[in-house]
Amino acid sequence: MFLNELYGSVRQRLDDMARIVSTGDDRAVIALARSEVPHLIEAVRTLMAGHEPNELGECPACSRVLQRWRKPWRRPTSPCKVYLSARRSLFDEDHEPRHALR
Repeated sequence: MFLNELYGSVRQRLDDMARIVSTGDDRAVIALARSEVPHLIEAVRTLMAGHEPNELGECPACSRVLQRWRKPWRRPTSPCKVYLSARRSLFDEDHEPRHALR
């Protein structure tokens, strides 16, 4: 039950912030940005710290290092899903027009 409350509270807070950004007046959006953006930046940095690439360039959290003893020919998961998601979100890459040959 505790985990459901944890997950729900985080999702609810993000939903509240998204609602203010999309429907709030300029004052509310500015106030939210000043108070919450530093916390969001720190949260993303903390999440990414757990996915920092090792000396081989592999993410220790996402790679299959622990399973290599069973299937040594298997490549690690690349790129790290956390870094990939962060890049797509920060640079709004999902909303850019894509050329058919890309």
